[in-house]
Amino acid sequence: MRSPLPTLTDRERDILGQLSQGLGNREIARALFISEATVKTHLGRIYDKLGVDTRAGAVSVAKEQRLLP
Repeated sequence: MRSPLPTLTDRERDILGQLSQGLGNREIARALFISEATVKTHLGRIYDKLGVDTRAGAVSVAKEQRLLP
């Protein structure tokens, strides 16, 4: 049985989308008009929800589970 898809907030999806384009925390913060600390907080939550501990892992799982456009 597959586990249910994680529920990501709109902002987490925004950050994940930027992450999938290879942007760093500073670029993501600038693109979304938020602080780098806020980006880091969201990344931590994304990692927890997706069960990963790296940026590449987050993007990979997001693509597998069709969480990215």
